Amino acid sequence: MRPRRPPELGLLFDLLRANESLGSMLRVALAPTGLTPTGYAVTSLVHALGTTTPSEVAAMIGAKPSTLSAHLAKLVGDGVLSRTPGADGRSVDLRLTDEGRRVQAEAVRSVRQVWRSVSRDLDVEQARAVLAEVIEALEAGAASTRS
Repeated sequence: MRPRRPPELGLLFDLLRANESLGSMLRVALAPTGLTPTGYAVTSLVHALGTTTPSEVAAMIGAKPSTLSAHLAKLVGDGVLSRTPGADGRSVDLRLTDEGRRVQAEAVRSVRQVWRSVSRDLDVEQARAVLAEVIEALEAGAASTRS
């Protein structure tokens, strides 16, 4: 017997399903590296930025700094990231270590391999444009509920 398809519950339900599927795909792809999906997002940003702060990473991921702190502590503890005092003496700078660059490169290879098979039939640019609109609307909605 084929599994039943979920009922049409709207865009938010579809986004939740997509998030769960993405998380599952990333957990499997990243398992050999020891990174979590959030760890992969963090190391990808730090790799792209060179040096950054926990606050900047949290803002770019869309997470609260307090939520991100446990992930950062694990990455530092695993030797993937280094934390050094920032130039202003108050902030902290994050950088990839040599081990972090190795792990990040391995993670990118693994995720790209899986993503190629998943995205083969997608118009990725169109999907990114639509997602950018959805993210912008969700962030605006979240901001208006806090005011």
